[in-house]
Order: sequence, then C-alpha cells, then structure tokens
Amino acid sequence: MSAPPSTAAAAVVDVILRDGSTLRLRAPAHNDAGALVTFFERLSNNSRYLRFHGVRRVDVTLVEHVLDPNWTDRGALIGTLTDAQGDERVVALAEYARLRDPASAEVAFTVADDLQGRGAATRLLEQLAARAAEVGIEGFVAEVLPENSAMLAVFRDAGFEESRKLSGGEVEVHFPIASTERFLARVEERDHIAVAASLRPFFAPASVAVIGAGIAGTRDFIDEVWRWKQRLGGSMRQAGICAAACLYALDHNIDRLAEDHANAKLLSRGLAQIPGLVVEEPETNLVFFDTSAT
Repeated sequence: MSAPPSTAAAAVVDVILRDGSTLRLRAPAHNDAGALVTFFERLSNNSRYLRFHGVRRVDVTLVEHVLDPNWTDRGALIGTLTDAQGDERVVALAEYARLRDPASAEVAFTVADDLQGRGAATRLLEQLAARAAEVGIEGFVAEVLPENSAMLAVFRDAGFEESRKLSGGEVEVHFPIASTERFLARVEERDHIAVAASLRPFFAPASVAVIGAGIAGTRDFIDEVWRWKQRLGGSMRQAGICAAACLYALDHNIDRLAEDHANAKLLSRGLAQIPGLVVEEPETNLVFFDTSAT
C-alpha cells in the first residue's frame, strides 16, 4: 500500500554540485515540453545512445510521459540553470516508473554533456530517492550499458547497497533507497565538498582591495597617524579611489554586473549550508548574514 505523494515531492530545491555551482531541481510541468525536447536535441550522439541504448527520434513524444508527474506511478525531476539574462535552461532529467512490484521502480538519468562529471546525476538520485520513498517505493532498478562507466559509478558511489548482474548485454543494477547511516554519511561528505567548492572563489580571490584599516598603539602614536591621514587626503581620498574603480566598472564592465549578482546568490546559498548562519537573500552583489547564533 503506497502513501499519497506529499507536497514535498513537487518542491523546488537548489543543490550545490561538486564544483560549487548550483543546480535548481523541480518537477517538469506541461509547459516544459519544448525545453526538454531542446535538451535532448543538444545532447551528443553518444550521450543519447547511452541513455536510450540505441537511436531514438527526438520529439515531444519522447518527453510527454515525464510532464506533471503524479509521483505515485511516475516521478521526474529536471535540473535547470539560469543565465545572466534570466533565461532558464534544462540541463538534466531524472525519472522513475513504478514496476509491477509496487515496491520497486525503474530509474533513468540524463545529463547535458557540459555538466557531466560535476555530480548532477548523484544529486538528482538523492532527491529522486527521497521522493520515491515517500510513496512507498523501497528500491530502484536501472538498466545501464556496460560502457556507461560514469552512470555505473554514480550508483556505486551514491551510498546505497547495490547489486549488479549482466543480462542481455546490459548491466541491471538493483539497490534499496532507504536512508541508511552509510548513505547519509556519503551525502554529508558530498555536501562538505560542494560547499567548500562554492565558497572557494570568495576566500581565495585573484585580487583583493583593502578599504579601511585598524591601528593599535599609544594615544600619541594614534594622534600622529591621524594627522598624517588628514594631510594625505583622509577618508575622502579613499572614497575617491573607490569611486574611480566604480566609474571604470560602469564604463567598461557593465555586462558583468549580472555575473556579480549571480555570484552573490551562489555565495549566499553556500553560506546557508553552514549551521547557525542566517543569510538574507541577496538582491544585488552584497551578501548579508548574521553569525549571532553560531
């Protein structure tokens, strides 16, 4: 007897990949049909062959069955990226179909060529397994071509106890999807690597501009430093230097403002994974967070 799907099954979730980039996962809706067709059209011939174990015609009939999943018989998640102009692109798809044995479901994964090797399939597997377990599915089955070593590695390293057998030229992979201690430990390990990678650009920058300074010493020493600061232009000199950099950026790098805003969102999502930090959703390229609970 399966439980009805919860609202969590259709929830939108952002996951951090192995390289620190962020992927948004959500259920594919009816109006995603065109984007999914484009996604499959852009796959290399080899990626399509590995996914379908042969040649398949790419049209809307290929994707209709994953749209608006009911999560009881079928479940599906797409991974999307948003560019600097705010346009969303489908870059991954994970799906399951319940088998005659209601405790089992067959799964399949497809990832865009430029995203392969960054942990997208593993993140999709984590989320898809959690949603399937909510409706009473206890195990996944996958049929993988022997030469698809990348997909076999995803199942091997996910943290589930898998078993394999070779049948009809395909590797049949079976594994329970319960959140065991081993599986949760692997998820935590992946989270740690991903969060560290997402924060690396901010804590190991190519260049740093220091604005302001602190000073320690006797009262006479501090007074002398203060006098020299005012003689050399004081705070207004610093403000002029900052303003010059801002004016140059507006004249020459205006197109990169969107990149700065995207990086701020990436930083905020990484910081939000740290227990105790309260992070505000950034609206520009400034990120504010509260550490008082740490």
